[in-house]
Amino acid sequence: MHTEEMRIKLIESTIHTISEVGVDRATTKLLAGNAGLNEVYIYRIFGGKDGLFKETFTYIDKQFAKHLLKCFKDISKTQNSMRNYFRKIFSQIWEFALNDKEKCSFFIRYYYSRYYTKQCGNEREKIYRDVLLSMKNVFREDANVWWLFNHMFDVIFSSAVKVLRDEIPNNEQTEENIFALLYAALQPHLK
Repeated sequence: MHTEEMRIKLIESTIHTISEVGVDRATTKLLAGNAGLNEVYIYRIFGGKDGLFKETFTYIDKQFAKHLLKCFKDISKTQNSMRNYFRKIFSQIWEFALNDKEKCSFFIRYYYSRYYTKQCGNEREKIYRDVLLSMKNVFREDANVWWLFNHMFDVIFSSAVKVLRDEIPNNEQTEENIFALLYAALQPHLK
């Protein structure tokens, strides 16, 4: 098996394992075992568990950023009201979050872990640079677009996890309520 194949297997195993048992209980032995590999490959390919966690989070973050960029290309804000513009973006993000339970659960568990702050906190804004540039022209000049983006992310993904755990219903009313909450928070910052 080639290094790239092992890398992907370990990333997939990390997504699955953390979504199932959490970050702190995801040992190198469990991560490697779920990938059908020896633990030594975690150290050879990623330099250790922290590196594997960071790489896995970055892998999903890049997929999410790519999806968001596609959303901005597909939605023309000049043809819609600002509310409809954000509603369409919200719907795309909401669908992405609910589309894969394991990725969503992994993402939230890692995002709120001590590993995230230590490993990814400062680098994440670079991944979303183009997304932020696409959003910047709809916000007032004094708006902290990065903070607003992260607030949207927090609300959407934490709500999605509740839907995936059947704590709140997966229906149009839930989706509309979450969007209304987000839009109310964004409104004061819009042009």
